[in-house]
Amino acid sequence: MNALRRTPIYAATVGAVLALMPLQAAEVSPALKKNADILQTILQTAFKDNENSNLSSMQYSYLTGQGLLFQASSGGRHIFQFRNMSIPSAPAAPVPPLPGGEFEFDTSDIEKITEAAQEMAEQMQDQHRQTYRIAEKQRAIERELRDTERDKRDIEFNKNLTKLDKEQQQELQMLQQKTKLLQEKLAEVAKEAELSRKQLEEQRAKQLAEQQQQTAAMVKVVGEKFSQVLCDYGASLRDIPDNEYVTLQVNNRGSEGRYYWVVKKADINQCMTGKIKAKDLLAKTNSYRF
Repeated sequence: MNALRRTPIYAATVGAVLALMPLQAAEVSPALKKNADILQTILQTAFKDNENSNLSSMQYSYLTGQGLLFQASSGGRHIFQFRNMSIPSAPAAPVPPLPGGEFEFDTSDIEKITEAAQEMAEQMQDQHRQTYRIAEKQRAIERELRDTERDKRDIEFNKNLTKLDKEQQQELQMLQQKTKLLQEKLAEVAKEAELSRKQLEEQRAKQLAEQQQQTAAMVKVVGEKFSQVLCDYGASLRDIPDNEYVTLQVNNRGSEGRYYWVVKKADINQCMTGKIKAKDLLAKTNSYRF
């Protein structure tokens, strides 16, 4: 209690004022923002004319102590569609086309994989429609068989009560023959449905394999292009500390998870000055899926 009495009244007042003041976020330097905008422009130039790497909706953010994070999406027809960045800065100078790098970006394989995946998707749609038609046919036969068996039971019940006349006997024979015929048809349709189910499962497995190939090809091309851009234009990141990172995150709509390429700024500097090559930079890159 005595200690509380000796507390100066101004200290309590200042403490209350500070508690009511809003927290002020630290500002990121305009130079660093400009670095991010320049690299974004370069990435746009690197990818916009390539319809096979399939990134869209690229955005970036900066985490102090961590570095730059670029986020994009992948999926669909391998068409790049970049969105303007949300962080304003001075307009960047036009960037020339990427020079020939160490990587040979042969997109023909990716095009073949994409076409195969699209063809497989169309085949699966046809198979789904066929499976649906078979199921409808099976249900129609089952309904007709139930109705026939019900009519047959009614006549057989009457047979237990009284003697059937000639017309009733003929009707009973006809219903018995019809029941046998419907049962045979139902067995045939059941075999057809089982075959269709197996074909659909095979197509699903093949489509999954095609999607995995497509994703692997996308990951390869994006990683190589990202490394080449950082190696050729590392000077645009001069205001990012050497102990921080430049990260590309790709959200792949064709498969589960996100793909990451994490590159240390110090390694980018080595590639930019010619101490290592773009392939070496890619080898140093921490890439993973999460």
